[in-house]
Amino acid sequence: MVAAVPLAAPDLQQPRPLTGVRILDLTTVLAGPYCTYQLALLGAEVTKLERPGAGDWARSGSPVTGIPEFSAQFVAQNAAKRSITLNLQSGHGRALALRLMAQVDVVVENFSAGVADRLGIGFEAARAQRRDIVYCAISGYGQTGPMARRPAYDHVVQAASGVTMLTGTAESVPNRIGPPIFDYLAGMYGAFAVVAALRERDRTGNAQMVDVGMLDAGLVAMASTMSTIANSGIEPTAKGNTAASGAPASGIFATADGLLSMTANQDAQLFRMCKVLGLGDVLQDARFCSAEARSTHASAFREVLTVALRADSAQAWEERLSAAHVPATKVRTVKEAMADPHVRQRGVMQTLHDPQSGHDMQVPTIGFLWNQHSLGPDTPPPRLGEHTDATLAALGVEAGEIAALRRDGVI
Repeated sequence: MVAAVPLAAPDLQQPRPLTGVRILDLTTVLAGPYCTYQLALLGAEVTKLERPGAGDWARSGSPVTGIPEFSAQFVAQNAAKRSITLNLQSGHGRALALRLMAQVDVVVENFSAGVADRLGIGFEAARAQRRDIVYCAISGYGQTGPMARRPAYDHVVQAASGVTMLTGTAESVPNRIGPPIFDYLAGMYGAFAVVAALRERDRTGNAQMVDVGMLDAGLVAMASTMSTIANSGIEPTAKGNTAASGAPASGIFATADGLLSMTANQDAQLFRMCKVLGLGDVLQDARFCSAEARSTHASAFREVLTVALRADSAQAWEERLSAAHVPATKVRTVKEAMADPHVRQRGVMQTLHDPQSGHDMQVPTIGFLWNQHSLGPDTPPPRLGEHTDATLAALGVEAGEIAALRRDGVI
């Protein structure tokens, strides 16, 4: 039945809110490219600047089936962009980058703090080219502070944030969250900040500098955890598969076939859950008749629930509990989640045709519906340097000079 629900096609007729906004993308790998990908999906024209001969490091890795020029990692956040090659280590290359900055609304970079300034393409240099430029710098720890100049990767910043000490059980910590979630959080906050900065630029006519740190983004995404520590003095600990609420009826439970995640924090949810599980009288037991009693006898209560849940499959319980307005789902793999008819109908992934190879690829969309439509890319990821000549020609660079720049390794 899953195969009968096709991946959604990009809605090419849907108006995009950032149409007309031009962005120079000086980013690599994940956080920065994901930021500019979100902006491209919103309609911005994104020109990705890459190293001659090598390009974004994310171009290496497992190839897309049928399209060996692309890696699966690269296509995840680079569709709907243009690509030019430019050597920023050369004076001529930097001069061309500054000329490009004069033509765009936004510059996004994710160098380590201070590198863009040393290259002569930082915020002040960009503002000298265009007085109302929006400049977004994404890095591991931000542009200021004692840790600013440190190199960073997602799993290192996860450890610095404390989230690894909350992932797993008290006996198994620390554990890294599986996907590079801090990279993507920083990318989303970067896109959010750029949109806000564009609004302020339009209001005031002044240049805007946006400084996004992966550590900051990861910490503010743990807002309730930080608030608990700051305002109550209580430091949360790793709880494994028990829900953050600590309620014994919330967490992950074994069933006859697979695992079930459910939450019954509120009394009304708890009553409905017990009815569905055939445990209508269990709350009359002195051990389980109040929240305090259930907390004291949490292990025993969870065992009663597990015995009941073992009578049927996780999928069956998901359907019954959901129908009774008790939050519940079968524990899925990412592959299973992607194949779910609901996810496919929402257009979280879209099929994109690559005319050069004749093959299709699947790419993620923006993650929300805009006027009832998913926003996906309208063009495939660019080949390395695919748009270099056209971009330089639009700057007024003659064909002979372009050939000389290529011969000299500038492009």
